[in-house]
Amino acid sequence: MTDIILKFIASGAFISYIPTAILKNKKNTGAGFLGTCEGVLLYVFLMPRNFALYAFALAAFIIFASYVADKVNFGQKDSPKIIIDEIAGYFTAAAFLPRNGFVLLLAFVFFRIFDSFKISFIKKAEGFGSGFAPETKKKYCTEGFAVVLDDLAAGLAANLIIQLILLLKLL
Repeated sequence: MTDIILKFIASGAFISYIPTAILKNKKNTGAGFLGTCEGVLLYVFLMPRNFALYAFALAAFIIFASYVADKVNFGQKDSPKIIIDEIAGYFTAAAFLPRNGFVLLLAFVFFRIFDSFKISFIKKAEGFGSGFAPETKKKYCTEGFAVVLDDLAAGLAANLIIQLILLLKLL
């Protein structure tokens, strides 16, 4: 893929350029928030309702997001301009949950909390592959997977909490 196409995809159709242009050289620009908002829209309009199809689409998107995050060049490994990982994280947070507005809002809120505050296992996910040899990293897109993995962990934590809330009938 060409560099411009990779940047288009990684930045959520250049949406992440908006806050990073306003808040230059900041790690917390709000681009992740916009990426999660985009994830909600893509979830509602594109993700299948069928369990097996959703599982396949989620797995395929995670692989694709890891590839894109690995190949795109914004000058740093986990640039705030990369928001495809937030989209994958939201897809994970909302996976196999009832499709109603309140549950999707809960998935959004819990995902943003876990993604922003990064409790220990989520923080550790960011370092995935750091001990691998350079040729292994390049061959298996481990740097891109590390960019996506912390968001997947945040999404999984959000999903499990919502599943528990629903199981206990607290909603």
